[in-house]
Amino acid sequence: MPTTTELDLRPMPPAQRHTTIFSHLEAMSVGDTLRIVNDHDPKPLRYQLDAEHPGQYRWNPVDSGPTRWIIDIVSRARVVDARPVIANGGEPFDMIMDAAASLGDDEILVVRAPFDPVPLQGVLGEQGFGYVSDQIAEDDWRTTFVRS
Repeated sequence: MPTTTELDLRPMPPAQRHTTIFSHLEAMSVGDTLRIVNDHDPKPLRYQLDAEHPGQYRWNPVDSGPTRWIIDIVSRARVVDARPVIANGGEPFDMIMDAAASLGDDEILVVRAPFDPVPLQGVLGEQGFGYVSDQIAEDDWRTTFVRS
């Protein structure tokens, strides 16, 4: 069952806001909502989300100022982190395929792996998925799959 968490940023020092938001976002499951309450238009946050997590969140303005902005950020991604499974000698293929099969209409699949998962891209491509792969760090790839 999706949950909604409200985070009032107004009493928080500005230097801590994005770090706090992203820690909440990382803990979200598909369908969960993070409602942020802010004292200014959070456009920079939206730009950062779009750049670092393309398509992973839906941005829904609830109140647009002038003294209070409320934004619902809804997770639309099923995230499968295959890195620990692979590091322990396991095979994450079935786990990834189960996640892909369970995607809802407005959901995407994000796979984190220690390499660019080219074979997986081919398999899911045959099932009608497009993808974008981004190398985050030396041993960290994020591949986003979207049903065409």
